[in-house]
Amino acid sequence: MKYLVNLDNGGTLTDICVVRGSEVSYTKTLTTPVDLSECFFKGITQASEEIYGKDSLAKLLHNTDLIRYSSTQGTNALVERKGPKLGLITDNHQLETNLTATKNQQDLFSSLVGDRLFLLNHVNDEGMESELVAAVNTLTNKGAERLVVAIKDQEEEKSFKHTFLLQFPRHLLGSVPVLFSWEFTHDTSRTRRIWSALLNSFLHPTMERFLYSAEHRLKAHKVKNPLLIYRNDGASSRVAKSVALKTYSSGPRGGLRALRL
Repeated sequence: MKYLVNLDNGGTLTDICVVRGSEVSYTKTLTTPVDLSECFFKGITQASEEIYGKDSLAKLLHNTDLIRYSSTQGTNALVERKGPKLGLITDNHQLETNLTATKNQQDLFSSLVGDRLFLLNHVNDEGMESELVAAVNTLTNKGAERLVVAIKDQEEEKSFKHTFLLQFPRHLLGSVPVLFSWEFTHDTSRTRRIWSALLNSFLHPTMERFLYSAEHRLKAHKVKNPLLIYRNDGASSRVAKSVALKTYSSGPRGGLRALRL
């Protein structure tokens, strides 16, 4: 029987729990916010020393079936407003009002989007292409690092995406990713759908940098099994299959599950 390594990354401490049958080992280390992969590997190294002795990281890694990671980093990023500046393109002139119905929503919208909102007057007509160029230029000039497109009608958004990609192929936008709201989630609530898209776009770079860094370092140690991300819905998925929004509060969710077990 091989080990299961669970890591829970918090703002101050990273906890590590290594399980094999009835054998359980705990350890913790200080979180390294600049590079989360450092505390990730330091924690596993400490656990390996408790189980096998000094210089045994590779031995633990190669005797482990699964490495599963949960985190509060998404929660921390949102609380501290540490993330990319978002731009929002929409044809719904009431969207900002709908997204800011409460004081908390107003504060969050102001922090994530602010004045980087472009209202389209033309969708699927002759004026669309020129207005689209104006939207992207305006928002990127205001500092938008990621764009969220929220067209009211799903079919119109698909058509809009086609025109968008013709005008701005991915290599042209470069480091400014674009998320189309209907592709991210098909929630029937427009407000929840747009907020989901905004939050995912905001959290994505925070989680992406660390997770791929940790996965690449595991591969350098010849670890064959993929790193699994514990999600806030109780499931786990590989890094490439994980959605940033699903990592939000995955740490507390994992803690509750552990208490039940």
